[in-house]
Amino acid sequence: MEVNKSIFRENDIRGIYPEQLNEFTISKIAKAIAVKCKKENIESISVGRDGRLSGESLLSSFCDSLIDSGINVTNIGMVTSPMLYFEAKTNKTKSGIIITGSHNPKNHNGLKMVVNDRPVSGIEILSLIESMESKSTSKGELKTKDIKEKYLEEVINSISIKNPSNYKVVIDCGNGAAGCVAPDLFKRVGCEVVELFTEVDGNFPNHHPDPSKLENLQDLIDSVISNEADLGLAFDGDGDRVGLITNTGENIFPDKYMMMLSENILSKQSGAIVFDVKCSNHLAELITKNHGVPLMAPTGHFHIKRTIKENNALLGGEMSGHIFFNDKWYGFDDGPYSGARIIEALSEHKENKNISDIMKTYPKSFSTPELNINVTDENKFQIIEKFIAENELEGEKNTIDGLRVNYKNGWGLLRASNTSPKLVLRFEGNTIEDMNNIQSEFLSELSRISPNIVINLT
Repeated sequence: MEVNKSIFRENDIRGIYPEQLNEFTISKIAKAIAVKCKKENIESISVGRDGRLSGESLLSSFCDSLIDSGINVTNIGMVTSPMLYFEAKTNKTKSGIIITGSHNPKNHNGLKMVVNDRPVSGIEILSLIESMESKSTSKGELKTKDIKEKYLEEVINSISIKNPSNYKVVIDCGNGAAGCVAPDLFKRVGCEVVELFTEVDGNFPNHHPDPSKLENLQDLIDSVISNEADLGLAFDGDGDRVGLITNTGENIFPDKYMMMLSENILSKQSGAIVFDVKCSNHLAELITKNHGVPLMAPTGHFHIKRTIKENNALLGGEMSGHIFFNDKWYGFDDGPYSGARIIEALSEHKENKNISDIMKTYPKSFSTPELNINVTDENKFQIIEKFIAENELEGEKNTIDGLRVNYKNGWGLLRASNTSPKLVLRFEGNTIEDMNNIQSEFLSELSRISPNIVINLT
């Protein structure tokens, strides 16, 4: 069998099980990770998995291969990606791997990797696989570890919600791995909790665990309204993203609730805040107004984490709902922790408003959600390169990640997804007409430059 090169992405490794990613493939990946560990004098690594049906078998093969390659393995079992990141931040070698398909379809799986306190690119692992020669003459050892209580204890010590019993929160785990920790977290910080789909089930029988899509939030919206809750929080399949529903049932895009979080953090200390290319111009303006330093980065946890670390930024965020707190937390993306920090910021708001009223105080613009066009992993980057080279769009152009064009009345973005065979688009305007005009201009140019693409926005 040969390893499918298309599963190795800029940020991580992802593929369809068992056609692209299987027990053989993951064994080869483990050997490559072992090579990297040995180069960096890392003798042991922690590993875990999310709630996917293929996770247990893949984790077993992965552990066996690491041990055969001379690496000591600590198996922390089924956890969220943030719990694995927490383990990697607090263990001796600052290294950890989680087997996770994140928000992708249930027959997908993959790996997110941290070695020596740095995120590891899937592309780097592919290069190691292709250059591997030596074999280990000694075997590593395997041990197991339950990190849940340690993680919860640190989260609870980090969070300070004023009068937490005043807040009723509905949490929707979508039957993803967040169900193993989020209910306990919110109960233990003192909130009243209404649970939705907190039983971990890799079949995802209720709705897909992706809070960036409105159709996956309807159960949460209905529950918030029927329970007269103060807010609703939705988590993705591996628990590293959060979606926010207000007390009135409105879905708030992450760049907008980042405004509240930025304002809250910058009122206590000065510093930089990182956001990805899909975020609103209003976020950067608010950060500057509150004496912070706005830093735009390419989309992807690899890039956000690197930019946070390079600039010792206080906070980072992506439009997909990955939020990274680095003020009094560890700087990794954590959905449940971020949800608790949203409630903390709400409880500290000087005017004691509900979250719906707070959101209305921020600049109003009109924007699309993240839009997708289906292409292939093999051609998506070539399409973007051609679009950047041949487009005739007028405006201020930024090419750090695809093409973002800023206008006086809004902006548009076209980039390639790092995690799936899709083009990603987002548009914002001062009015609905502005937004629609910018979107129309981008799509017209895309049709002209790449006429073979079927533009069916999802």
